[in-house]
Amino acid sequence: MTGAIDKNLWRMLAVATLAAVVAAAPARAQQTVSSEQVRSAIQKGVARIRQLQRPDGNWSGGGHRGGITALSMLALLNAGVSAQDPALQKGLDALLRVPDDKTYVVALKCQVLAAIRESLAPADRAQIDAQLQKSADWLVNAQLPTGMWSYGSKSGRGDNSNTQFAVLGLHEAAKGGAKIPARVWALSKTHFENTQSDDGGWAYHGKGKSYGSMTTAGLASLFICGQQLHVSADRRFVNGVYLGCGKYLQHAALAAGLNWMSRNFSVETNPGRGATWLYYYLYGMERVGMISGRRNFGKNDWYRQGATFLAGENLQKDSGQWNNDVDTAFALLFLAKGNRPVLIQKVQWLGNWNRNIHDLENLTAFIGDKLGKRTTWQTTSLDLPLEDLRQSPILFITGHEFPVLTPGQERTLREFVEAGGTLLFEACCGSEEFAKGFGALAKKLWPEYLLRPLAKDHPLFSSYYKLDETYDIQGIDVGCRTSVFFSPHALSALWELKDVPALSELAMKLGTNLGAYATGREQLPDKLDVVVLPAQDKREGRPAEIPRGAVRIARLQHGGHCNADPHALIRLAEHLRDKAKVDVVAKDRYLSADDGKIFEYPVVFMTGHYNFSLSDKEIENLRVYLQRGGCLVADACCGEKAFDKSFREMAAKLFPDAPLEPLEEDHPIYSGKIGVPLGEVRYRAVLAEQLNSRGTQKPPLEAVRLGGRTAILYSKHDWSCALEGDRPYSCRGYQDEDGTKLAINIFLYVISY
Repeated sequence: MTGAIDKNLWRMLAVATLAAVVAAAPARAQQTVSSEQVRSAIQKGVARIRQLQRPDGNWSGGGHRGGITALSMLALLNAGVSAQDPALQKGLDALLRVPDDKTYVVALKCQVLAAIRESLAPADRAQIDAQLQKSADWLVNAQLPTGMWSYGSKSGRGDNSNTQFAVLGLHEAAKGGAKIPARVWALSKTHFENTQSDDGGWAYHGKGKSYGSMTTAGLASLFICGQQLHVSADRRFVNGVYLGCGKYLQHAALAAGLNWMSRNFSVETNPGRGATWLYYYLYGMERVGMISGRRNFGKNDWYRQGATFLAGENLQKDSGQWNNDVDTAFALLFLAKGNRPVLIQKVQWLGNWNRNIHDLENLTAFIGDKLGKRTTWQTTSLDLPLEDLRQSPILFITGHEFPVLTPGQERTLREFVEAGGTLLFEACCGSEEFAKGFGALAKKLWPEYLLRPLAKDHPLFSSYYKLDETYDIQGIDVGCRTSVFFSPHALSALWELKDVPALSELAMKLGTNLGAYATGREQLPDKLDVVVLPAQDKREGRPAEIPRGAVRIARLQHGGHCNADPHALIRLAEHLRDKAKVDVVAKDRYLSADDGKIFEYPVVFMTGHYNFSLSDKEIENLRVYLQRGGCLVADACCGEKAFDKSFREMAAKLFPDAPLEPLEEDHPIYSGKIGVPLGEVRYRAVLAEQLNSRGTQKPPLEAVRLGGRTAILYSKHDWSCALEGDRPYSCRGYQDEDGTKLAINIFLYVISY
C-alpha cells in the first residue's frame, strides 16, 4: 500500500515504532567486546588492506577490474585513512583508468569519488566532479526498464545485488552534486515494492525465497529512493513554514522488511543462506542501520552484536584478514562506519515526532569531521536507561504538537541534563502549540532557572563558525553552561531542505556550533565506549548517619554565582571513596562566611563566575576560621576573570601580609606523593587555543600559607567543571579526566597536611 499517510495511521506507526524501541531496553546484552578491541581489529584490517595493494595502485580484482580496488579504497576511507594518503592517491590514479562498463565497479567508484571529493577544497573538485557525473551517467543509462541493473550496460535480466549497488552509488553521487533524473529513483522504488516476497523479505530474483543480504539490499534501496524522491517533492519554505513538512509517502514495504529483519536477526549467519555471503550481509545491515538511524532491529543492538562477532570471536586472522580479502573490506566497513560517535539522537514520542525524516542525516553529513571525526545520529526513546541516552551529548525533540510526557520521562530529561547532556527543543515550522508546551515544561523541570533569549555574544554563535547573523534561540543555563536550547522557529526543515537560500546554510552552521558547544570540542567516545554516569544527588540510599571520621566540606555562599557546578562536591565524594577510600559527606551545605557553623567544617569550597564582595563581618569571620586551622579551596569556574579578580581582592583583604603564591614544582599535589599520578593535565579546547598548548605538567595553583600550613588553595583555571562532567564549551579549564585527578589530589592534600 502506498499513499499519503493520515493522522490515525501515523499514530499507529508511531505506537509500533515506540514499542519496538522500548521493548529493546530489557534485552541490552552484556557487552562482550570492548571499544578498544574494535579499534584494534580496525587497525589490523587497515594494515591488511594496505599490504595487498599492488605497485600499480590496484588491488587484484578477478573478473571485475577495478572493483576490489574501489572496495578496498572505500574501506580505508571509512576507517579514517586520509584521502591524501599516498596509498589512496595511488589507488585513485588506478581507479580513474578503469573504464565504466561494470555495474558493481562503477557503483563503488562513485562512492569512492564522492568520499574523496568531500575532502577537497571546492576549488580543487573539478576533475573529481566531472568523473563523478560521468560515472553516474553510465549507471543512469544502464538501468533496465524494470528498474533493475545487471552486471553490464542494459544486458541480462537484472538482479537485486547489482541494483542495490547501483542505487547506493547514485545516492553518494547525488550527495556529491551529480544530477540524477527522478525517474531513476521512481523506477527502482517500484521494482523493490513489486518484488518483495510475501514474508517481507527479498530474494536475488523476483519473489523467491527471502534471505538476509538481499533483504538488506531491498531495505537500503527503498530508504534511499524515498529520500531522493522527496528531494523532488514540494520544497517551498514560505514565511518560516516548510510546505512539505510531514508530508511523506509511506508504504507497508519498509515496515514489512524491517519486521523481517527483526524476526530473522542474526550476525553469525546470513539468514536464509547460512554462511554464504555472510560478510556481504553484515555490510548491508550496517547500511540499513545507519541510513535509518536505527540502533536496534527488534530487541537486537545490531552494531554491538555484529562488532562482538567480528572483533571478539577470533574470526580475524593474525594477518588482519577476515575469511578472504573481499570479506575483510566488508568487515572493515561494518566496524568502522558503525562505530562512529553518536552526536545527536532524535527522541521518539507518541505522535508526529519525525516530520522531517532526513534532517539529522543531512546535518551530520554537513558537520562531517569538523568536530574531530565523523559522527552519526540515531533515534531513541525517553524510556531507555540514562546510560543509553548519554551515548550522545545531544537529544533533539521536535514537533508541531508538544509531546505528552510521563513523569518518568520528565525525570529522565532533568537527569540527562544533570549528567552533562544538552537538550534541543524545536517548535517545528514555528508551532505556537509546541512553544506553549515547552514553556510549561521548562517551568516545571527547571523552576530555579530562567528561559531567556541568547545574547549575541553567546558562545553558540561562535563555537565553530563565527556567525555574524544570529538566530532566534532561547536557552536555560543549568550550572555553568546553557544545557537546554529552544528554537521557536524552524531548524529541522532547513536541515531537511539543505538549499533554502541563506537560511539553510545558517541553520547548518548553527547545528555545527551546537555540536561544538555541547561537546566542548572534545573528542566524543566511539559507539561502544562505556558510558560512565556521574554520581547523582539522590536522597535514596544515603546513610542516615554521617560515617564516623567522614570529612565534611561546606560550600561558601557569595554573590558571584556560588552554586555553579552544583554536583561537583557530590561527584568528588564518589571519587575520593573509590580511589582513596576516604569518606566525604556528599551533600552540599551552603554557608555564608559569617555563619558560626563554618567552624564545624575543616574544608570550605568556593567557586563562581561573576564578581562578588564579602562584608567586613564575613571577612573577619572567615579570617578567624582560616587562622584556627580551616582551609578554603577555590577555583574560578570556567576560568572567569571577574571571579578571579574578586577572589584575589578577597584574599588580599583576608591576609595582606600573606599573598597568594605559586606552589613549588615538587609539591605533593604535582608529584603524586599524595593521591593519583597527574602526568600531563590537558586543557579544554578554549584554554588550549588561548595558551597555544595542549596541557601542562604543573597546573598553576596558588596558596596562602599561615605558619607553614596551607590556609587557601586556589586555581585560576577551572577544575570543578571536570567533576560536573558537562564539558562547557567556554570553560577555561582542564579536561574531565585530568581535572578530576587534580581535584582528588587537591582535596587529599588539604585534608592530610
